[in-house]
Amino acid sequence: MKLDEIIEKIKQISGNVYGREREELLQKKILNFQKKYSVNIEQVFSDEKLTSLFIDAVLVKETSFFRHKEQLFEFRELYLKQLLKDGSVRILSAGCSTGKEAYTLGMITLSVKPETDRISIEGMDLSEMALSVARKGIYSIDKLREVPVEYRKFVQVHKNYIKMTDRLKNITTFRKGNILNRSDFPEQYYDAVFCRNVFIYFAPEHVAYVLYNFHKTLKKNGVLVISPVEFLPEKGKKYFTPEKIGRFVFYRKI
Repeated sequence: MKLDEIIEKIKQISGNVYGREREELLQKKILNFQKKYSVNIEQVFSDEKLTSLFIDAVLVKETSFFRHKEQLFEFRELYLKQLLKDGSVRILSAGCSTGKEAYTLGMITLSVKPETDRISIEGMDLSEMALSVARKGIYSIDKLREVPVEYRKFVQVHKNYIKMTDRLKNITTFRKGNILNRSDFPEQYYDAVFCRNVFIYFAPEHVAYVLYNFHKTLKKNGVLVISPVEFLPEKGKKYFTPEKIGRFVFYRKI
């Protein structure tokens, strides 16, 4: 199977696009996968389990605590505080990878409203490997520097690792899901959806499809948060309207 055909398969299954600048990286991942499982690439796509493992291996899993923290703090002041004032809150971290964004959202939410029974943070990702890390909530000690001092009360610090506290883990759940699949999104369920630094890896036609899913799953007047360096495509403007009250643009469900 040619590399272009493999890239198209990855795109169809996950929405991720490997451009020319990332082909060398993909080739290394393919070779590592073939060596690990002693298979050729044709076998991979003829077996459902192997296909799932392969997609898991080639997906980008880059994430960090408090990434774009100024945007997070503005979301807290402009939207989160009002949501918690009005009642309970459900937030989805779509494409959550190893869970650091979901736990970050949990820390911020608990700092505003300590009552855990009113808070639900959910992480969703296609990678079982990443989700297994997220569910454990254990990360290397060097990740502590990503967490601002005032939020470290939600982290247990050990010699070589940090662990999310039970209080934080109790409000944070993780599930496998594909942001391309409509069936993975309950209707009018979330108050806010975070999907940051994900669209940059997606084909434009898939971004439009995903935005439909986010529109479907957000409650009335729900808010979509994408990365500060990303922009909503033209097709997405029938689902969301931009709001710029402070420094950053957020997207309100139409």
